[in-house]
Amino acid sequence: MTESLEGVALVTGGGSGIARETALLLGAAGARVAVADIDPDAAQRTVEAIAAADGNAAMFEIDVADADAVQRMVSIVESDLGPVDYLVNLAGSFDTAPLAEISDDLWTKTLSVHLNGTFYTCRAILPGMAERGRGAVVNTSSIFALRGQAEAAHYAAAKGAVIGFSKSIAREVAPSGVRVNVVAPGPVDTPFFARGMSGDALDQVRRERARIIPLGRIGRADEIAPVILFLLGRGAAHMTGQVIPVEGGEMMR
Repeated sequence: MTESLEGVALVTGGGSGIARETALLLGAAGARVAVADIDPDAAQRTVEAIAAADGNAAMFEIDVADADAVQRMVSIVESDLGPVDYLVNLAGSFDTAPLAEISDDLWTKTLSVHLNGTFYTCRAILPGMAERGRGAVVNTSSIFALRGQAEAAHYAAAKGAVIGFSKSIAREVAPSGVRVNVVAPGPVDTPFFARGMSGDALDQVRRERARIIPLGRIGRADEIAPVILFLLGRGAAHMTGQVIPVEGGEMMR
């Protein structure tokens, strides 16, 4: 049975992958869902899927790397739907590159989306949560931040910074009753993972990654979203500042 979550939820990156599944679960749980994505068509499809299941949602086009745009979006969300009670930061990008080929632009883009985007939404929303004395945030890291990854130093750095940022703000807002936790997925079978691959090439990458995962396969978006829902809900009421890997046992090795 899906836990009931009343109030307003903002999900960034909500047009696809883990974020879409999370938005769908939040809608099913009773939240009014602000689905934010740089791709408005993808976000609208998520909104329509929530509505088809008798949920309540609205689409917001946003580049989370734009501080002013984030602040404007949050103002509109809170005007149209109400104060944000649940924030889930899942917007992201991923391009592999060896260290020598990480350009200044790629480094900046990666940190801007993952770290700055998380900072901008939290800065816009958490003071209101703290003032109201309620709210929960789930930010997204990666197992790459916990163990490192060749040809992904820029991504691992951004995701590692998200952990330090999240633990710090978790301490800051805990006295007000607001909680901040982090999920750190392993590889998940989403468009983000595929990155333009298809057919035999994608199957080969899936098999290669599965070999080092004790459960023998990469994850699915609908296996990560319930963990996020749990962290937002009453079952995690005494959890804050935690990093929860969801990776099929890979970090046991």
